[in-house]
Amino acid sequence: MKRYFVILIIFTSRILFSQESKVVYNIKLSLTLEKIEERIKKSKRKLHKNTISALKSMVKNSTELESELIFNKFKSNYILKEGVGNEGVKGFSVLKGRAGGSKMYYTSLSDLINKERDCETLDKCFVITNDKPVWELTQETKKIGDYLCYKAIKKNSKSKTQKTIAWYTNKIPLGFGPKDYYGLPGLILELETSLVIFSAKKIILNSEKPIKIKEVKGKEITRKEFDVLLRKSFPEFYKYKDKK
Repeated sequence: MKRYFVILIIFTSRILFSQESKVVYNIKLSLTLEKIEERIKKSKRKLHKNTISALKSMVKNSTELESELIFNKFKSNYILKEGVGNEGVKGFSVLKGRAGGSKMYYTSLSDLINKERDCETLDKCFVITNDKPVWELTQETKKIGDYLCYKAIKKNSKSKTQKTIAWYTNKIPLGFGPKDYYGLPGLILELETSLVIFSAKKIILNSEKPIKIKEVKGKEITRKEFDVLLRKSFPEFYKYKDKK
């Protein structure tokens, strides 16, 4: 009986998502003035006053952005929406970079792979294969709009100070999400990283308008290989970063 139930779920999801669907995310900084003060108190190193001032200015002057995730039952694209936000506002570039910048992300659930196209960082179009996220699933729940969502914690997060937390719904049983966050038992409706929060503000299932999902094109490279190129291109930046 259990086997037939699983087949029914798969068959139903294939019908439901036979056409392209879309999620629009609102993106804002998760860093607040209170969190900055808390980090200053907990920090073992004394932060320079210019650094503290820059962080506070970034928070005070930051704006909010929007991005789109379009998907069907097999694959998805994620991209920052153009013309949203004020590029003259201080702190916008930090938020824009963390939100995905000008990159396009492509995820294939059948291949369990995520790639991003970066044509700006090194003045050449690279297609970078990202590491697959490793998730710890929990039974903690909350409602986001009409959807019951479950909490998941990313185990292979780069940040040592703050965990990346995703809230996903198995009512939309497709493991897509913003940027290179994917592989959960359902669609990510909210994601909090060390600096940025992605929150679903609009969900359109089986859109009547045709939406084309594109595979990213460029020189194929692994994340490790791309990081080596970055270190060679920006040695002073990484020299400073490694000292921190």
